[in-house]
Amino acid sequence: MTEEEKEYECVSKQSDQIVLYMQNRFQHLMEKNQMEDAIAVGDEYFEWIRQDPDEVFLYYNERELQEQYEQW
Repeated sequence: MTEEEKEYECVSKQSDQIVLYMQNRFQHLMEKNQMEDAIAVGDEYFEWIRQDPDEVFLYYNERELQEQYEQW
């Protein structure tokens, strides 16, 4: 597996974990009858998942960031 494939897999795994957390949190809040909080979590989730073209999903590669820092 190339470094690029490993990086893609890592970012993909992180995105999957975020989705799972948001779904679990939403369900937990609904079960606790905290509807306003559940709706707020749902709104944030929807905003994140629909991928607004004006917003950029940023991440960084720690190794590359360190290399750039050291070059300065």
